[in-house]
Amino acid sequence: MRDKTKGNIALLTTAIVWGTGFIGQKLGMATLPAIGFNGSRQFLAMFVLLPIALAGLKKSGYFDKTANSIAVLDERYRRTLKGGLVCGIFMSLGTNLQQIGLVTVSAGKSGFITAIYIVLVPLFSIFLGVKLTKKVVLCCTIAMVGFAFLSLRGGLGGITAGDWLTLASAACFALQIIAVNYFVDKDNDLTISVIQMFVTGVSSLLISFIFENYTWGGFVACLPVLIYMACVPTAIGFTLQIVGQKYTDSTTASFLMSLESVFAVIFGALILGEHMSGKELIGCVLIFVANLLIQMGDAEKKEA
Repeated sequence: MRDKTKGNIALLTTAIVWGTGFIGQKLGMATLPAIGFNGSRQFLAMFVLLPIALAGLKKSGYFDKTANSIAVLDERYRRTLKGGLVCGIFMSLGTNLQQIGLVTVSAGKSGFITAIYIVLVPLFSIFLGVKLTKKVVLCCTIAMVGFAFLSLRGGLGGITAGDWLTLASAACFALQIIAVNYFVDKDNDLTISVIQMFVTGVSSLLISFIFENYTWGGFVACLPVLIYMACVPTAIGFTLQIVGQKYTDSTTASFLMSLESVFAVIFGALILGEHMSGKELIGCVLIFVANLLIQMGDAEKKEA
């Protein structure tokens, strides 16, 4: 089997397991409150990735005191901790807003609204001095029209709180990706991911213990779903993404990972019995098209 084929299979599998994550989020709230479930799965995911991150640091020598000067190590420590904290704050906001939104929004619908983050990244990048192009404006417009088709029910008042919360989560995920691009390099990526998950897990659990009815019995009952969410969409999905992108061109990789939202709809229908109206499906198609256009344009630019 060719390396490119292996990469494509890895990325398609990534999209599938990420799509199942929305189902796990729905099922988890049957026994745990929204923010409590999110905090628990993030905390467990941190422990799954921690040994992998430590092994990666040891292999790269990123914090090796014998191979790096004190000044270099201090800069790396500060950058990694700051990056993990900033990414963790945006991740905490994004995942918790999404999780609360799932109380009233279907898994498939949440998958597509969340996917709007892909077109919001270049839009928000204007605050970093990146020029706003006509293509970005066009893709954002298409995506928001798609959101309207997905959410509007007889006027603006027809949009539920869950729709708005999920859209807000997409904005937070876009900011998190911009922060990742700024702070992460090839040797500290998993370390920042672990810190990010720690920040998200601790902050979410603290909020849940104060404002939600988080119980030990609920945690035990939810443990199978939590373990699946920590191991499959997080640890395995993240690893497959890294492996797949090593062997696949960026255009193909962008397309395959965009299928996450499609699989969220498929699994939502098969497992949860969710169904979408014709208008909502049109909204899904518009968001998907906007995501493809924005990613393919970036991919062509990088490979030119």
